[in-house]
Formats: sequence, C-alpha cells, structure tokens
Amino acid sequence: LQGLDFLHSNHMSHRAVKSHNILLGTDGSVKLADFGLSAQLPPEQSRWRSVTRTPGWMAPEVMTGQPYGTKADIWSFGIMGVEMVEREVPY
Repeated sequence: LQGLDFLHSNHMSHRAVKSHNILLGTDGSVKLADFGLSAQLPPEQSRWRSVTRTPGWMAPEVMTGQPYGTKADIWSFGIMGVEMVEREVPY
C-alpha cells in the first residue's frame, strides 16, 4: 500500500494492480511492478476515461466506461485480497 500511496500522492495511478505485478523478496519485502500502464493525471483533469486494466481486477466504474481516479487502484488491491483467500480471481 505504501507504493500506491506514493503514486496517488503524486497524482498517478498504477492502473495494473494485480497479483502478477506484486513481487515478493526473500527478505519478505513486497514491491509493485509493471508501470507500463501507469499514468499521471494532469492538474486540470480529475479522472481518466481510458480502459487499460485487466478485467478481473477492474473497478466497476472502469468496466462501465465511467470516469475513474486513483481509487480504482484500491479496488484492484482489494480484489487481490479476495484472490489470496479464494485462490482464484473472483470475477
């Protein structure tokens, strides 16, 4: 969550938060990877409209083509929690 907090405090969204992009170190460290879809939100814009995420981890507003912000990353992070418990992507 610290990585997402850093991105979001700099008006950026990762836009690809999913289990495949989480790296675990041998020392127990956790890192967020694959910033290929990340984007910075210009000051004059409050939300994105482009759909760039993997469907199983997409927030509802992204799936329906609604404007979305950094909270969509938090939704994706929550889906990862469900995935860890159920051992499969829930949607």
